[in-house]
Amino acid sequence: MNKLFEKISFWLPTNKNPLKKDLQYSVVAILPVSMIIISFFYNNPVQIVKGLWTIILANDVFATDYTQISSIGAGLFNSGIVTLINIYILRKFDLKLNGIIISALFLITGFAFVGKNIYNIWPFYIGGYIYAKTHKVDFKNVIVTSMYTTALAPIISVMAHTFAINVIAAVILSYSIGIFIGYVMPEVSSRMLMAHSGYNVYNTGFAAGFMAIVINSILNVFGERVSPKNIVNLNFDYGLLVMFVMYFLVLILIGYSHNNEDFSGYSKLISYSGRLITDYTRLCGFPITLVNMGFLGLISIAYIILMGGSINGPTIAALLTVVGFGALGKHPRNTISIMIGVAISSKMLSTDLSTTTIIISGLFGTTLAPIVGEYGFIYGLLIGPLHLALVANIGSLHAGLNLYNNGLSGGIIAMTVVPILDSFKVGERR
Repeated sequence: MNKLFEKISFWLPTNKNPLKKDLQYSVVAILPVSMIIISFFYNNPVQIVKGLWTIILANDVFATDYTQISSIGAGLFNSGIVTLINIYILRKFDLKLNGIIISALFLITGFAFVGKNIYNIWPFYIGGYIYAKTHKVDFKNVIVTSMYTTALAPIISVMAHTFAINVIAAVILSYSIGIFIGYVMPEVSSRMLMAHSGYNVYNTGFAAGFMAIVINSILNVFGERVSPKNIVNLNFDYGLLVMFVMYFLVLILIGYSHNNEDFSGYSKLISYSGRLITDYTRLCGFPITLVNMGFLGLISIAYIILMGGSINGPTIAALLTVVGFGALGKHPRNTISIMIGVAISSKMLSTDLSTTTIIISGLFGTTLAPIVGEYGFIYGLLIGPLHLALVANIGSLHAGLNLYNNGLSGGIIAMTVVPILDSFKVGERR
């Protein structure tokens, strides 16, 4: 009984029990652990193993929905195990959770339903490790960039799939390319930040987009044409809905409890524009950051439902991306108008876009939240439609090899729109 009380009291807020590093990781780990447990309610162990093998063998060009090509159980298990391995690595390096790490973890968790798996992400870490050793820096300073670089995981799967007739050659070639990308991306992504001045929170998605365009062009020259996909599960699964809603409520409750049972500090959080790098864990504290993440999760769920969407691989990726960046730049005040802008403009388009495409454009489009945060609510209604138009067309340049297509689109819009807005600020210079 005493042990049970100790476990319960561990979660209760007291002056002697602040939300320290171990408990912070425990909060983040609730979702992947839940996913692994719940996966066995959908499929038996044999089905999950077979489903994982199907996932590994897929070429993973966006959008390849694991819940459709395999099973919901396998998708949940893949996401859970990939996320827990990343958490283990971060803990081994004794890294304290901050906004950058949290956003990277949630990107991993979400996109492990549509493009990332236990085979195709690791060469980027190896490349990052070699970069750290070559430049004599600690790998723990590079590992988050390696996590973000998994945006290019489809390249590994496509190369392996292309040379599948020789398994050894496929593994060596695909991993060699991934290691090279992992090695150069710390430099590429850091320099891309200057291009949009921090107004696109998916900075690595922006950098990865250009890398994917180059690689796709090379493949096309050699006759290996890659075609984007749209393999999506259109069934609405209420089990997944309940799981995510419960998790977001848990985030809010834990944050509220460890914030002295108060929402104080939240008005401060939503006052920030969100321009990179706005780390809410440092500026406002971890508990109120959890509250913000939970609120964004519930808002995103409501958006999916109101737009008539389903809880599938792409929408889960978009949902968890919004939640993750609730620790790094996003909050309701600078995101909602972008979603509304996409929703309104989608009704006026002559182009026939799928419901899933429109929904994820609205959710991912919140990468431009800093523009709304700095210039005002009304600009979200304007850049939302612009983002939808661009993201619907720019994917053909990289053929789905970049999972963060919205990061590429967001970067281009930020590069273009922000200077235009600044040109009308008479008497003010940036």
